[in-house]
Amino acid sequence: MTEKDKSKEKKEEDLPTLSYDWNLLGYAAVAGEYLKKGKNGVPYTQKSLEYILGDAKINDPWIVETVTDPEVLRKTVENQLNLYNKFKARQTIGDLTAYYNTDLSKYLGNNFESANAELGEFAGEKHADIERKISEADYVIEGGKLGKSSDEEVVKAKEIKEKYEKVTNTFDILQGMRYGKFRTRVEEGMAIDVLNSMYAPVKESEGEKK
Repeated sequence: MTEKDKSKEKKEEDLPTLSYDWNLLGYAAVAGEYLKKGKNGVPYTQKSLEYILGDAKINDPWIVETVTDPEVLRKTVENQLNLYNKFKARQTIGDLTAYYNTDLSKYLGNNFESANAELGEFAGEKHADIERKISEADYVIEGGKLGKSSDEEVVKAKEIKEKYEKVTNTFDILQGMRYGKFRTRVEEGMAIDVLNSMYAPVKESEGEKK
């Protein structure tokens, strides 16, 4: 093993041990979308983070109150996504296929077995490495338009892109659907909160009681 490999292996040992599924942190992307909407998006960001914590079984009041404090929302979302991306960088196509197995079976029906077999050909490759290969292929293809890549290089790059793009598109779609469901859950939760606030008993102030 080279020093570079040893360094890489050591770096990969630095991920923390979590008491919950690290994939939950990915929903911070939805929280971030709401945060970009400014003041009106803050309550939705807070609700998103509440659900992430709840699903992770993190219910300590001080943690929930700190994480959902408007003053630290941006940093909370950023930190959650940073940790999520560190875990995601390790995921192989085999890992992702196993994680989304139920979704694949549900949505593909009779096509499930063929999809499983096709994705299985890439099982040992990391999703991050595949995305990098596609990005590099795009660079070569673009270079061909500018005369910086040869015809042979462009043909090879297009073959690489065609080989891998279906794989990344598959998981982008599956992740997008999960995020869509989470977004719906957040917005329904907010609507329920509003309804309850409309009909909750009005508390008397100390002055009114006297």
